[in-house]
Amino acid sequence: MSDKKNPYGNATQAYGQTAAIGDQRAMEGRVLLKAASKLEELSRRLQAGETPTVAETGETLEYNQKLWQLFVSDARNEDHPLPQEIKNNIASLALFMFKRTLEVMADPKAEKLQAMIEINRNIAAGLMKTVKPLPGAKEEPEKKHQPITDSLA
Repeated sequence: MSDKKNPYGNATQAYGQTAAIGDQRAMEGRVLLKAASKLEELSRRLQAGETPTVAETGETLEYNQKLWQLFVSDARNEDHPLPQEIKNNIASLALFMFKRTLEVMADPKAEKLQAMIEINRNIAAGLMKTVKPLPGAKEEPEKKHQPITDSLA
């Protein structure tokens, strides 16, 4: 299947390539913050009385939707180490994001974006916290990190 027929193809490939480089949690947090910033900019424009084009609104919402689709796809992997309860929570949040995306496309209002922005920011904050190893756990040697680029856009 060509990437033109599969809108998530490029994003999935980019995610897979960059997830292995550096700290995946921090990278996911940064991408969530980028999505939150895009949503917030759209919200500001709507609050200011602007009428963004359907294409502008769609680009912002599509970026966020692709991101959440990747999270769901990753969580559906049977080998994913997250507990099932967290995987279910990811699916529930993604479903909310997908429904809200349709609501915003049908009737763009700034207040409809606020929950999406807050969810992205709160999850990003949790992902970007440094996780300390449990007492007695072996520490992994520090890895050299290569720059991570965001290829979802």
